[in-house]
Amino acid sequence: MKRAWLLALLLTASPAAAAEISVDVGLEKPVIVDTEKPLKLALFIEIGTNSAVQSTVKGVKTMAEKYGFSYDVFDARFDVARQINQMETALFNGYNAWIVVPVEGSQVCDMVTERAPAENVLVAHATGTACGRSSMEGNDLWAPGTLVYVGGNETPSAFKTIMEKAIADNPGHQKVGILTGPNLHPITASFDKALAEVKAEHPDFEVVAVHRTDYSPPDNQIKTQTMLQSNPDLNIIVGAYTNMSKGAVPAIEAAGKQGQVKVYEAGGTEWSVEALKSGAIQATTGFYRQTAAEAAVQAIIDARAGKTVPRVILNDGHALIDGQEAGKVGLVTKDNVTSYKAESP
Repeated sequence: MKRAWLLALLLTASPAAAAEISVDVGLEKPVIVDTEKPLKLALFIEIGTNSAVQSTVKGVKTMAEKYGFSYDVFDARFDVARQINQMETALFNGYNAWIVVPVEGSQVCDMVTERAPAENVLVAHATGTACGRSSMEGNDLWAPGTLVYVGGNETPSAFKTIMEKAIADNPGHQKVGILTGPNLHPITASFDKALAEVKAEHPDFEVVAVHRTDYSPPDNQIKTQTMLQSNPDLNIIVGAYTNMSKGAVPAIEAAGKQGQVKVYEAGGTEWSVEALKSGAIQATTGFYRQTAAEAAVQAIIDARAGKTVPRVILNDGHALIDGQEAGKVGLVTKDNVTSYKAESP
C-alpha cells in the first residue's frame, strides 16, 4: 500500500516539476518558464514599412511556421511612447517571450530588463540594443534582465569600418555628407559615435552636412538634393542604411554628378548588390535582420528547453563572408559582392 502511494506521488509530481524551467537572465531572480504553456511571442519593431524591419518579421514568421508557435507584431511607427504602451499591453495579454527592436533603447530599458522578466517573460534583442548600450561592443551589448542580444553589425565599429573604407578609397581632403535615421534611435547613436571618432582621427574627412531622415528613400532623396545644392563640391555621402543610398543615388543622377559624389552605406540589401555591380555605390556592410530574428527565436526555444544560451550572438547570427574576420562587420565591395547574399530587398 505504501509503495502504491509513493508511485502515485511520483506520477503526479514529476509532470509539475518538469513543467517549470529556471532561466538565468543575469538578475537575482531567474525567469521561470512554464513549458506546459505554449510559446506566445510578441515582436516589437520600430516601423513596419521599412524593408529591413520586414526582414525581421519574415524571420519570426519563418520560425513560427517551423516550430508552430503563435506571435503578434507590434509596430511602434518610430514612436517610443507607443512602443512602451504596446509593451505594457503585452504584459497583461499572456505573451511569455518578446523579441524587441527598440525605437529608443534607454526609454524601454525598465520594461525589457525589469518588468518583463519579473513577469517571467523571456526577452531577446534582435539588432537593437537597450539601456544605452548602442555605443558599446561585444558582450557589453547584452543588458542584464534579457536573455540574449543578437546583432553586432550596427555597432560604432561597424559604422566606422564603412567610413574608413571611404577614407581609404579617397585620400586627401574630402567634403562629406551624412544621412542617418531619427534622433535617439539606437542606430543613430551608434553611427554618431563612430562619426565623432572618425572626424577626430581624420581631419581631412570634413563633414559639411548631417541630415536626419525617416529612413524612407523619398526623404533621403530630398535631403540629398539639399546637400548637393548647398555643397556643390561635395565628394562623398555616407548613409546609415541602404535606404539612404536608394534616395541619394537618384538625387546624384538628377544633378548630373555620377562619379563625382561617391556613396558608401551600411546594411547591404538586394538593391545594394546591384548598385555595387553598376558602380552606383562603392561599398556596403553585411546586415542580416532575418537571420538575427531567427537566431533570437531559436535562443528563446532553446532556453525553454533548458539549454544554455549565449548572452551575445554576433554578426546577426550569420556565417562570415569572404574576407570577414570574426567579431568584425563584413565589408562588401565590387570585389567580393558575389559571396554576399542579401536578406532585404
